[in-house]
Amino acid sequence: MGHRVPRYSSLLWGVCIPSSCSSFDLEEELSQRVSDLGISVKVHNNMCSVKSFKRPYSFGKTLSITFFLAILLLLSLGTILDDGKEGVTNFEKLLNAFSLKRNLRKVFDLSDSPTREKGVDAYRGINAFALLIAHKSMAMAHNPYVNKVSFSAVFGMPWAVVGRSAILYTDSFLYLSGFLNARNLLSDLERKGTINLKDRLIARWFRLFPLFVSLMLFCTYILPDLNNGPQWNLVVEEHSRVCEKNMWKSFLFIHNYFGFEDMCLTHTHQIGMDMQLYVATLPLMLVIWKYSTLGWSLLALIAMASTVLRYLAIYWYDISMFVYYGISVQKLLDAARYSYILPTHRATIYLIGVVMAYLMKTKKLNFTLTSNQTRLLWTFCLVLMTATIATPYKWGLEGYQYEHFPAAMFSALSPILWGVFMSVSHWAIVNDYAGIGTAFLESRVFKFFNKIAYSVYLTQFPIFFYNVGVQRHAEFYSPLLLLHIPEVFTVTAISILTTVAIEMPFNQVYRIYFG
Repeated sequence: MGHRVPRYSSLLWGVCIPSSCSSFDLEEELSQRVSDLGISVKVHNNMCSVKSFKRPYSFGKTLSITFFLAILLLLSLGTILDDGKEGVTNFEKLLNAFSLKRNLRKVFDLSDSPTREKGVDAYRGINAFALLIAHKSMAMAHNPYVNKVSFSAVFGMPWAVVGRSAILYTDSFLYLSGFLNARNLLSDLERKGTINLKDRLIARWFRLFPLFVSLMLFCTYILPDLNNGPQWNLVVEEHSRVCEKNMWKSFLFIHNYFGFEDMCLTHTHQIGMDMQLYVATLPLMLVIWKYSTLGWSLLALIAMASTVLRYLAIYWYDISMFVYYGISVQKLLDAARYSYILPTHRATIYLIGVVMAYLMKTKKLNFTLTSNQTRLLWTFCLVLMTATIATPYKWGLEGYQYEHFPAAMFSALSPILWGVFMSVSHWAIVNDYAGIGTAFLESRVFKFFNKIAYSVYLTQFPIFFYNVGVQRHAEFYSPLLLLHIPEVFTVTAISILTTVAIEMPFNQVYRIYFG
């Protein structure tokens, strides 16, 4: 595959030749030079690029440029004409929505909102940071290093289990999504006694789609023309070709059913999965509200079925949700296709979030803990968290041989154990049992990150792979490269820009025209 999941090649060659030469010329020349070593050579034409080449204007590219020019026009008008007053007409409100001055003030305003839930910002920030490191590690595996063996050895150490268990951090976001969605739906049910499906779906569309489609259009039609490099065709051009062919699946939020090989922006599988779980939650919450016994029975049945499906998928297809030592690229892709990116297999922890929202909303868990009980509760949470992450650490060590049963049990039980840790610790935070950790969990850093979290999630991969594509030298690997300061700064800056220029304006457009 290579364009998103690395091939883990030991040697990477970047060769400069005259643009009049073809891939066959290079293949023949290299074959002659390494023939004495018994090495065969194959040069793929789609890996060759010409520095000055510009792709012709297609309908998609023309549409993308028009879209971004329209956004720039609205941002310019909104910012220049912003006099600080609230608009009267819808057009004035629209221009205010695209005011960069106004949106920057909002994004840096860290005062608490009335609907803010304690702990959510911290959980989102901590897990996003863990995923950022995991995603960066995947991007780094594409790069050439003079000490490539050391690079591989580092990720074979016992502590690397923290990265190999990265599925747990995506489970955290499913828990938060289930919790927040259920809490909002319960508020609707308390006020109105019903759920307006149309309004809910429109609101969700405005929340997810504008920034999502902006990034797809940019990565498909704009980014490939911005630079070049030895691996540019692999990690940028190839992904653009996949997007051009399969983008329509993402428009319908069904792209997570087609595997990573044919997915535009592979890291956005979570958006499709989240959208589908959100839609399924709407009628489920209505049933729970009106027919309590039936609703809770249905929820329990779905959670159990999801657990069984995870177990069976792992066992039948010889795959693993833990990235064990020596796992092949094909097995990683199979794990994604048959379980990781399917809402039916990931629903359990989402539903744990739904249950927790109901228990907190209805105040069914209102009781007081003593100091000793609080310490015992946090000890339980920390032990459960550590055990869930670290139990399969031996699978990451050299010499591990894949076994069906342990892999299937980890896949089936880890979301439940992680969900128990998330829900219990979340309850403790909400009820002010965090003690000395309160200052950390309620820090302004997490509050700020919460405002740009969606943009950070979407933009990090294109930035990582842009840097992979343009790299023209082999460097010395060091764990410090995981937090490359200029790259972290770039991700943060672009996330702030996309938040104030696209995400916040379109959320405001929804409020203007749909109430």
